[in-house]
Amino acid sequence: MRRVFISYSHADDELLDRLHKHLAQLRRDGTITAWFDREISAGGRLDDAIASELENADIFMACASPDWIASQYAYETEFQRALERESEGTAVIVPVVFKPCDWKSTPLQQFRALPKDGKAITEFTNQDVAFLDVVTSIRTLSQQPRATFEVKGGEFPIIASDNAPRNSSRYRVRREFDQLDKRDFVEKSFDEIYRFFEASASELASIPEIDCRLSGIDNASFSCTIVNRGIGRGFETLHVRKGGSWGAIDILYGERNERHTSHGGFTVVADEYQLYLSSSLFHYGARDKEMLSPRQAAKLVWDDLLSKVGIDYASE
Repeated sequence: MRRVFISYSHADDELLDRLHKHLAQLRRDGTITAWFDREISAGGRLDDAIASELENADIFMACASPDWIASQYAYETEFQRALERESEGTAVIVPVVFKPCDWKSTPLQQFRALPKDGKAITEFTNQDVAFLDVVTSIRTLSQQPRATFEVKGGEFPIIASDNAPRNSSRYRVRREFDQLDKRDFVEKSFDEIYRFFEASASELASIPEIDCRLSGIDNASFSCTIVNRGIGRGFETLHVRKGGSWGAIDILYGERNERHTSHGGFTVVADEYQLYLSSSLFHYGARDKEMLSPRQAAKLVWDDLLSKVGIDYASE
């Protein structure tokens, strides 16, 4: 069961009630528990209750609207703490666009919004269709221990297991990393990059005129081929390989997976607290040497592959 924290503006109470009704079956079948501040009983301490629920939530549902963005508490307190927890990998942020608003100028623009394509619920002729899309996506996310639903141009971060200790994400512990730590990180990173491509390829393949195929070559490499039949040169194959000349992950474009050449890759770097991937992709310019999480690295490579076959993200 996943704990969902619903952040909203009281000016949007009518839409919140509709959302709560649509989430009823998810609560009934034990998929989620959904909390918002009306759950506080009379006499309860508002700030303490909200803070406790926010720290224990697996999913932070941001109900975006002009009033939510203008809210000092919902936006500047709840959302800011949610961003911290998301960056630590202990919570997922899911924007649900209630009303047309400038949410793409906020940090929400990093995450894939619901309903589909970030269209505001109030703009749907049948709003129940919009709410159903929200509920279906939340169910998919909640039922996967490592979700691959695309929100941050890629995937949801890992949701901690139900048995994991709570609130440990508030602390950062300095440590030193040896070669075994780095090797394990490469293994984990390669797996996460593959899962990112797996989810993204599945979504892309549903678009007419697009063929996207992901092939596992062996336990140290995989390839992804995208064909865009809408343009003349809409074909590209990418090979992603563990290890290689870059020490962690390297990439190669082209139909042949030639072992002694690459188009760049990622090395393992660390600060005082954790390990990262550092990009050394030949054509990225100023973004080279940036310290990335595995999913950020995956998105960097995925977006580059899309650009080579004439595919970009729709403006929402």
